[in-house]
Parts: sequence; C-alpha cells; structure tokens
Amino acid sequence: MSLKAVPVESSLRPASPRTKEIATRLMMAPGVSASGRALVVGSGAVPVIDVLKYLGMKDITVIDTEPELLTVVKTAHGTSSTLGNDIGVRTWQGDFCELPAFLGPADVIVFTDEPFGTQHTAREALVKACLTLRPGGSIIINSEEESRRWRPKYPPTRDNLTALVTGLPVNIHSEQEVANGYSGILQMPAHYRLRTPLALRGKVVKGYGRGSRQMGTPTANIETGLVKRALDSMQPGVYFGWAKLNPPHGWPSVDSDVHKMVLNVGSRPTVNKGNEAPSLECHILHHFEGGQEFYGSELEVLVLGFLRPEIKFGSVDALVGRIKADIATARVQLEVPELRAQAAALLDK
Repeated sequence: MSLKAVPVESSLRPASPRTKEIATRLMMAPGVSASGRALVVGSGAVPVIDVLKYLGMKDITVIDTEPELLTVVKTAHGTSSTLGNDIGVRTWQGDFCELPAFLGPADVIVFTDEPFGTQHTAREALVKACLTLRPGGSIIINSEEESRRWRPKYPPTRDNLTALVTGLPVNIHSEQEVANGYSGILQMPAHYRLRTPLALRGKVVKGYGRGSRQMGTPTANIETGLVKRALDSMQPGVYFGWAKLNPPHGWPSVDSDVHKMVLNVGSRPTVNKGNEAPSLECHILHHFEGGQEFYGSELEVLVLGFLRPEIKFGSVDALVGRIKADIATARVQLEVPELRAQAAALLDK
C-alpha cells in the first residue's frame, strides 16, 4: 500500500524516513483523519506529532507531567490556545488520568510512554482513555527503539494487552512490531446497537435510594427475578432503549407513554460496599407528573443498545459525570429513525 501524505501547513518540514516508518504503523488506526482530534500522551510526543501532521491531522493536544517536554513541543510546533477553540497543536501539563473534560472528546489517543503517561496504573489510564474517546475512535500504544532501551517492559505483550482491555469497550484492532518500534491499536466500536433487541418486564421494587439521593438520577429497580435472566444474556454494564410504565391509577396519561431510558445491569462497583446483589436499575428520561414513587407498578423495557461496561470510578462525582454523559449519548442514539421506530413495539402491547 502506498502512503499518501496530506499537506497540513506550508511550514511543515518534509517527512523524514523515520516519520514515514511510524506513519505506516499508525495510518490504519480508526479516527486518524484531517477532521479528527488527537491527544498525544508522554515523552515520545514530538515524533508522533510529526506523524499525525503527515497523516493530515490538525487538532492535536500534547499531555505530559514534565514542563521540559512541553517546551520542546512548543519550540518545534508552536502552540494554540489551551482551551482548544482553534485548530493547531496545544499542550496541557498534568497527569493524563486527571485530564479535564474540556480537552475531550478525542478521535485518537496516542500513548508514547510507560506507564501510559500517568502516575496511576495502565488499566486506569485505559479506562480514562475509553471515557475520553469518541465512538469509532482508537487508542494507540506506540513505542520507539530509543524508548525501549530504558523502558524494557514497554510495550505490553499481547497477553498483557488482552488482560488490560478485558471488560473495557474496546477491541484489539491490530499490533505491529518492527525493528524500530511497536504500535498496538485498540478500537472503540462505532455503533452501539444490539443485534437483537431484548425485552424485559417486571414490577418496580425498592432499591438503595442512591440514584435520587446521591446522584440526581432516580432509577426504577426491576424485581430481582429478572436479574439472573438479564445477566445470563447481557454483559454487566450500561444500556439504553425504551421504557413503558403502567403507572398507579389516576396518574396522567403522559406517564404511561413510551420514554427513553438508560439501564444499568450489574453490581454497581463504585458504590457497592461488597454485600449488595446485582440489580437492574432503569433511569427513565421523563419527569413523572403523578409522582416519583411507583413501587409495585409494572415496567416494560426494550433494550436496544450497549453504552459501556461497568467501571469502578475513583469517586461518586466521577461516576455522576459519566452517568450524565451516558444519558446524553442515549438521547442522541434514540433519535436515529430505526431506533425511534422500535418504540412502537411497546406501544402496540
């Protein structure tokens, strides 16, 4: 396959053989495009910036805890504003796992250093990357020869990489190791839809009360008899679809309409104290005019798509932030005409 460079700016110096060699490893990564946003993490950032520019990317943010590296980046490439309102190369000093939300989401995240540009574990860095990545994007683990002289354990082996991504919403897209370097590419699926919609029906039972009290996202817990059935057919995690409540007598008819919903299946690892059984918790995207308590009412849900696996967050605040992002994603996904049409399956019952 021939490699075609996309000119980005007139001041871009001609591509070196090394840049072209790295580019042959990175060019197949999903999300590498002229319209994409890239985050580059770690001390190997400078050659990777050259490669991403060579491949046409214009929106690049470099992240490192050491100001000296960022000074090198600024000298080599200049910088745009940290806020990211203009296109160019930006820098942010800090730990990748503490990256602020305004620097995402990204189409490509490139780790160029062990331990993944963070004082946290590699697993924690990959969790953060998954939360920062757009659907269809990729995480690139890149290592060059000189880096491996002093970091012999980087990059991870295939077995270690498989273990690192187990339970995360990414797949190993490809790996390539040559004399001068290594690139492992992880991809987040572009589509959330389940192959076969899953219908569940059960009574609403009392839960732990954390949805309303701690998180501002009240949930309807579905009776435990359905939990085993759901766990047998669904990976623990967060899903979306449609819900229809048979509300208490006398409630407004709008409360019995079909509404968008987000469903958590599993054991809630961030808040579970270790003695709580798995549950089905449904957050219905509707303000019920008749009230907020409908224990004993029948709830039907039609599960259409998967958002992410269960993740143990470092704090309740981090969990709440992710829940809000999940809800926003579900709202958008359920506007797709084919998925909107699925609501009729509940209305017709």
